[in-house]
Amino acid sequence: MTRILFFTVLLVLMYPKVYTQSLVPESLQLINNRGCATTLPDESWNTWFNAKVEERASQVSKSQANYVIPVIVHVIYGSTNTAIGTYPNISQNQINSQLNVLNADFSGTGLNVNQLAATAFSAVGASNCNISFCLAMLDPQGQTLAEPGIHRVSYLANGWTNPASPSSINAFMSLMNSTIKPATIWDPTRYLNIWVSDVNINTGILGYATFPPGSGLPGLSGVGSTSNDGVWVWARSFGSTGTLQSPYNKGRTASHEIGHWLGLRHIGGDGNNNVNGDCAATDFCNDTPPQKGGFAGGQYGQNYGAPTYPCHAGVCAPNGDMYMNFMDYVDDPSCYMFTPDQRLRMQTAMANSPLRINLTASSNSLCNLAPVAPQAAFSITNESCVDTLVGILNQSSGIPGPSFVWNVQPSNGVQFLPSNTVANPSIITSQPGFYTLTLIASNSSGTNQTTQTWDVYDCGNYESVYEHLNAQISVFPNPSHVRCSIALQTGKDFEVKVYNTFGQMVYTSDSQLTELDIETQNWPCGLYVITLKTGGYTINKPIVVYHPE
Repeated sequence: MTRILFFTVLLVLMYPKVYTQSLVPESLQLINNRGCATTLPDESWNTWFNAKVEERASQVSKSQANYVIPVIVHVIYGSTNTAIGTYPNISQNQINSQLNVLNADFSGTGLNVNQLAATAFSAVGASNCNISFCLAMLDPQGQTLAEPGIHRVSYLANGWTNPASPSSINAFMSLMNSTIKPATIWDPTRYLNIWVSDVNINTGILGYATFPPGSGLPGLSGVGSTSNDGVWVWARSFGSTGTLQSPYNKGRTASHEIGHWLGLRHIGGDGNNNVNGDCAATDFCNDTPPQKGGFAGGQYGQNYGAPTYPCHAGVCAPNGDMYMNFMDYVDDPSCYMFTPDQRLRMQTAMANSPLRINLTASSNSLCNLAPVAPQAAFSITNESCVDTLVGILNQSSGIPGPSFVWNVQPSNGVQFLPSNTVANPSIITSQPGFYTLTLIASNSSGTNQTTQTWDVYDCGNYESVYEHLNAQISVFPNPSHVRCSIALQTGKDFEVKVYNTFGQMVYTSDSQLTELDIETQNWPCGLYVITLKTGGYTINKPIVVYHPE
């Protein structure tokens, strides 16, 4: 994998105009049965949480609390050139459709809920959990998100393994929990973090979640932490429109996994090891009947497929299994309810878990914010060389997050990477000259633009002092694994800034220096540009970072 990534970076460096394909071809994957890989908490968690449930049940005044949960969806995809809407870089519409499903399901008004009336479980009713979800409009630094509720992350740009590569549940969850989640998670006391990615067919899973942690219960398996708390969902089962696979195309995987994230167990109780198990396993809810499961290959007390009512009547309960509960394993169209006792458990989690208790307050500052007209702003270097990446730092504001269009004059020989409509492109110019860059920022409240200029030199024919300085600057080793050194042999002082291919500054020196060591071991693999300023001159040096396995 390291060799492949290294040569990919070299290809991008040598052929930036033609290298647009992901290393891993994407194909439709099929998962035949719903699978949930959520790890169960232990008995000490059960004891703590069940006591809190009993306590809340006795507090009638708190029984009608309303909670709002701000959501950030981390979309994990491959090449930075993958168009939005191309699997697994799913579209805003697909993500919006999932929020609509969640708000309907948790209010008891979701798809097919009318079918409950034809069953004995209509007496229980589809509970309104008084929990709703909103897309966060601000990132943790308070900057407006260009796409509400969405954080797009390229695993290739970060040097991570393709999430579709691991062929076992353990290997996949190890990649997510040890690498991707810790590197991308936003403060779980303020956001519900949802990760969406591709997955290998051999894992057989659609999603998994972390249970709500409790005060004074550190180190338990299965419960969330500040580095992993949240939900993962297969990109083909997230939402109700877009790049989806039937019968998991109604958004119910997220409803199921968020049920776990709010403290719910599988309705079968997770206690039966096969279809011949007993009826004693419990999900700690009195209004969900015990069940063995076993429909269409079900096990562990769960049902699969599309059962018809009544299902297993008289086996564990007179009216059979409540297979239509979100916490069973049935196909998306067949599940459509939570019960009042499940609602109580979820409300308990929101009121008591350290990583849940402040979410509603957070939603007030993150969601449904008043519109603000855009204000275009960016910074760019004053001068550069031809055929050299020039980074841009977009500093625009506005609510909702603006869309962007970049224009440059003259435009001949100018290329934007990856395009002129992303927030922070890089620019390559093939001709020297004086260039004017314009940024147009737009949202529903208006449009604003700003302009800056910079000089581009043919550094091969630059005046002799530039040639001398350029020749005297050493950057080694290149490629860099752990660190790189920069030395100016003439003894002149210089200041250093390093930019990635998105134009983001990843390093800056604190003072004027004649030599410098930079740690690169924690940088994602890829191409960087080192910008050095000395004696009124700006010199750019490319460097490749990659980490051998």
